[in-house]
Amino acid sequence: GVQSCALPIYAKKNVGYIEGKNNSNIFAFTAGHPNHQPWCATFIVACFKVGQEGKAIKNSASCIEIEQWANAHKRAIPVAEAQAGDLLLFDFSRSGKSEHIGLATSSYNSKTKTIRTIEGNTSSGRGSQTNGDGVYNKVRGNSAIRMAIRRSEEHTSELQSRGLISYAV
Repeated sequence: GVQSCALPIYAKKNVGYIEGKNNSNIFAFTAGHPNHQPWCATFIVACFKVGQEGKAIKNSASCIEIEQWANAHKRAIPVAEAQAGDLLLFDFSRSGKSEHIGLATSSYNSKTKTIRTIEGNTSSGRGSQTNGDGVYNKVRGNSAIRMAIRRSEEHTSELQSRGLISYAV
Protein backbone atom coordinates (compact mmCIF):
# COMPACT_ATOMS: atom_id res chain seq x y z
CA GLY A 1 0.00 0.00 0.00
CA VAL A 2 0.95 3.62 -0.32
CA GLN A 3 1.80 5.46 2.90
CA SER A 4 0.15 8.82 3.53
CA CYS A 5 1.29 10.79 6.56
CA ALA A 6 0.10 13.54 8.83
CA LEU A 7 3.75 14.52 9.32
CA PRO A 8 4.03 16.60 6.11
CA ILE A 9 1.28 18.97 7.30
CA TYR A 10 3.84 21.12 9.18
CA ALA A 11 6.27 20.82 6.27
CA LYS A 12 3.59 21.90 3.77
CA LYS A 13 2.55 24.84 5.98
CA ASN A 14 6.11 26.15 5.73
CA VAL A 15 6.54 25.91 1.93
CA GLY A 16 7.52 29.41 0.84
CA TYR A 17 9.30 30.28 4.10
CA ILE A 18 12.41 32.40 3.42
CA GLU A 19 15.32 32.45 5.88
CA GLY A 20 16.81 35.54 7.48
CA LYS A 21 20.41 36.74 7.37
CA ASN A 22 23.21 34.19 7.78
CA ASN A 23 20.95 31.11 7.65
CA SER A 24 18.72 32.45 10.46
CA ASN A 25 15.62 30.23 10.56
CA ILE A 26 12.56 29.48 12.67
CA PHE A 27 13.21 25.71 12.82
CA ALA A 28 16.41 25.67 14.91
CA PHE A 29 14.60 26.35 18.20
CA THR A 30 12.01 23.60 17.57
CA ALA A 31 14.70 21.09 16.60
CA GLY A 32 16.96 22.14 19.49
CA HIS A 33 19.80 22.96 17.08
CA PRO A 34 22.08 26.01 16.89
CA ASN A 35 20.83 28.71 14.51
CA HIS A 36 22.80 30.42 11.72
CA GLN A 37 24.06 27.24 10.05
CA PRO A 38 22.85 25.16 7.08
CA TRP A 39 19.44 23.96 8.19
CA CYS A 40 18.03 21.31 5.83
CA ALA A 41 18.26 18.56 8.50
CA THR A 42 17.12 21.01 11.19
CA PHE A 43 13.94 21.60 9.15
CA ILE A 44 13.33 17.83 8.87
CA VAL A 45 13.92 17.25 12.60
CA ALA A 46 11.55 20.14 13.42
CA CYS A 47 8.87 18.60 11.17
CA PHE A 48 9.23 15.26 12.94
CA LYS A 49 9.12 16.88 16.40
CA VAL A 50 6.03 18.97 15.58
CA GLY A 51 4.42 15.83 14.12
CA GLN A 52 5.14 14.02 17.43
CA GLU A 53 7.59 11.75 15.63
CA GLY A 54 10.85 13.06 17.10
CA LYS A 55 12.03 9.56 18.04
CA ALA A 56 11.63 8.30 14.45
CA ILE A 57 14.91 9.83 13.24
CA LYS A 58 18.25 10.91 14.65
CA ASN A 59 18.10 14.42 16.09
CA SER A 60 21.02 15.89 14.18
CA ALA A 61 21.71 18.90 11.96
CA SER A 62 24.19 16.73 10.01
CA CYS A 63 23.09 14.79 6.93
CA ILE A 64 26.19 12.62 7.31
CA GLU A 65 25.20 11.69 10.89
CA ILE A 66 21.64 10.89 9.75
CA GLU A 67 23.05 8.62 7.03
CA GLN A 68 25.27 6.85 9.57
CA TRP A 69 22.27 6.44 11.91
CA ALA A 70 20.11 5.04 9.09
CA ASN A 71 22.79 2.51 8.15
CA ALA A 72 23.36 1.48 11.78
CA HIS A 73 19.60 0.99 12.32
CA LYS A 74 18.98 -0.70 8.95
CA ARG A 75 16.57 2.05 7.88
CA ALA A 76 17.94 2.45 4.32
CA ILE A 77 15.59 1.25 1.58
CA PRO A 78 15.95 1.09 -2.22
CA VAL A 79 15.16 4.49 -3.76
CA ALA A 80 12.62 2.79 -6.05
CA GLU A 81 10.60 1.84 -2.91
CA ALA A 82 10.52 5.37 -1.48
CA GLN A 83 7.08 6.77 -0.70
CA ALA A 84 5.47 9.75 1.02
CA GLY A 85 6.92 10.25 4.50
CA ASP A 86 10.29 8.70 3.73
CA LEU A 87 13.46 10.77 3.92
CA LEU A 88 15.86 11.27 1.03
CA LEU A 89 19.53 12.12 1.35
CA PHE A 90 21.14 13.87 -1.62
CA ASP A 91 24.68 14.16 -3.00
CA PHE A 92 24.39 16.85 -5.69
CA SER A 93 28.14 17.34 -6.14
CA ARG A 94 28.88 13.58 -6.34
CA SER A 95 31.19 13.95 -3.31
CA GLY A 96 30.33 10.50 -1.98
CA LYS A 97 28.76 12.14 1.10
CA SER A 98 25.25 13.22 2.01
CA GLU A 99 24.92 16.98 1.49
CA HIS A 100 21.19 17.59 1.82
CA ILE A 101 17.97 15.98 3.07
CA GLY A 102 14.32 16.19 2.06
CA LEU A 103 10.94 14.68 2.91
CA ALA A 104 9.26 12.61 0.19
CA THR A 105 5.69 13.75 -0.54
CA SER A 106 5.00 11.13 -3.21
CA SER A 107 6.04 7.63 -4.13
CA TYR A 108 9.03 7.21 -6.44
CA ASN A 109 7.90 7.38 -10.08
CA SER A 110 9.69 4.55 -11.91
CA LYS A 111 8.70 5.94 -15.33
CA THR A 112 10.17 9.42 -14.84
CA LYS A 113 12.73 8.25 -12.21
CA THR A 114 11.70 11.17 -9.99
CA ILE A 115 10.13 11.78 -6.60
CA ARG A 116 8.38 14.84 -5.14
CA THR A 117 9.77 16.36 -1.93
CA ILE A 118 9.55 19.24 0.50
CA GLU A 119 12.99 20.53 1.49
CA GLY A 120 14.34 23.23 3.76
CA ASN A 121 17.40 25.38 3.03
CA THR A 122 17.24 24.82 -0.73
CA SER A 123 16.56 27.09 -3.68
CA SER A 124 13.42 27.42 -5.76
CA GLY A 125 15.37 27.50 -9.01
CA ARG A 126 18.98 27.16 -10.05
CA GLY A 127 20.54 28.49 -6.83
CA SER A 128 22.27 26.31 -4.25
CA GLN A 129 20.33 23.11 -3.68
CA THR A 130 22.24 22.34 -0.46
CA ASN A 131 22.30 25.78 1.18
CA GLY A 132 19.57 27.88 -0.40
CA ASP A 133 17.17 30.38 1.10
CA GLY A 134 13.92 28.65 1.98
CA VAL A 135 11.43 25.78 2.05
CA TYR A 136 10.27 24.56 -1.36
CA ASN A 137 8.42 21.78 -3.12
CA LYS A 138 10.89 20.01 -5.41
CA VAL A 139 10.90 17.20 -7.95
CA ARG A 140 14.17 15.29 -7.69
CA GLY A 141 15.71 12.85 -10.13
CA ASN A 142 17.26 9.68 -8.79
CA SER A 143 20.77 10.59 -9.99
CA ALA A 144 21.29 12.93 -7.01
CA ILE A 145 19.62 10.69 -4.41
CA ARG A 146 22.20 9.01 -2.20
CA MET A 147 19.82 7.16 0.13
CA ALA A 148 16.16 6.69 0.99
CA ILE A 149 15.30 6.21 4.69
CA ARG A 150 12.18 4.61 6.19
CA ARG A 151 10.95 4.99 9.77
CA SER A 152 11.16 1.96 12.05
CA GLU A 153 8.37 -0.63 11.83
CA GLU A 154 7.55 -0.27 15.55
CA HIS A 155 7.22 3.48 15.16
CA THR A 156 5.07 3.08 12.03
CA SER A 157 2.73 0.72 13.96
CA GLU A 158 2.46 3.22 16.82
CA LEU A 159 1.59 6.06 14.43
CA GLN A 160 -0.93 3.89 12.61
CA SER A 161 -2.66 3.02 15.90
CA ARG A 162 -2.87 6.73 16.74
CA GLY A 163 -4.42 7.42 13.32
CA LEU A 164 -1.50 9.63 12.22
CA ILE A 165 -0.66 7.55 9.15
CA SER A 166 -2.70 5.17 7.08
CA TYR A 167 -2.12 2.80 4.23
CA ALA A 168 -4.21 3.19 1.07
CA VAL A 169 -4.87 0.03 -0.93
